[in-house]
Amino acid sequence: MTNFINFAYGDFMTFGAYIAWTTADRGVPFFVAVIIGGIATGLLGVVANIVIFRPFMRRGVRPVTLLIAGVGLSFIVQNGITIIWGSEPVRFNVTLGNAIHLGPLVFTPGDLVTIGAAVVLLVLLHAMLTYTKFGKSLRATSNNVDLAKACGIDSDRVISLTWFIAGILTAVAGVGLVLQESTLDPTTGFTELFVIFGAVILGGIGRPYGAMLGALVVGILTEVSGSYVDSAYKTSIAFGVVIVLLLFRPQGLFSAAGKTN
Repeated sequence: MTNFINFAYGDFMTFGAYIAWTTADRGVPFFVAVIIGGIATGLLGVVANIVIFRPFMRRGVRPVTLLIAGVGLSFIVQNGITIIWGSEPVRFNVTLGNAIHLGPLVFTPGDLVTIGAAVVLLVLLHAMLTYTKFGKSLRATSNNVDLAKACGIDSDRVISLTWFIAGILTAVAGVGLVLQESTLDPTTGFTELFVIFGAVILGGIGRPYGAMLGALVVGILTEVSGSYVDSAYKTSIAFGVVIVLLLFRPQGLFSAAGKTN
């Protein structure tokens, strides 16, 4: 949407997961707790945009300045999480059922919930981008914010809503990550940052469908590689993808026609 990399998204994932964990720990149903975590993270994204990123963007700063601001926001969120919840790992006490065997594959309930949620959210995101007035306004603002404003689009409102939606999706991803790893600590999302950027760079920055496909490719690479190398090193596959792409095709494999840098 804004065509810059936000280094705080990993910590947004952690924040959303902590909100969901805290809410569920107080007796709220799990899926309701995830919704609350998503709303809280969406609001965090809106505040971050208004307080930090929007003033920089209005000054027309270079992308590297926004990147550095994102790094600063990452440290702020991560340390805020540590102050509020402490540094000790916590566990999600969620019972979703027993593992399911499908041929040679074994799926935990957390796997199935994550896969199902990803499919549903991707379909809804596609429908929003393609068929709604807001989705068309979002794409117009992403392509040329000044031209969008000249056409009567309230770009500031569109960007704020985009941050809110991104926050919701980020929180759901954070909860899905915790369901996979079983534990949650202040660095949980941050450790996945390069996997995320591997997917984004593979798909092409600013290309939502490219990011979806890039995430699928990087996810398969990292998981399949666990069968051939020590699972502790499988994240290095994402680093390798990032390095190779930055060297030979920094615009991504699925960049828009005519965009080469």
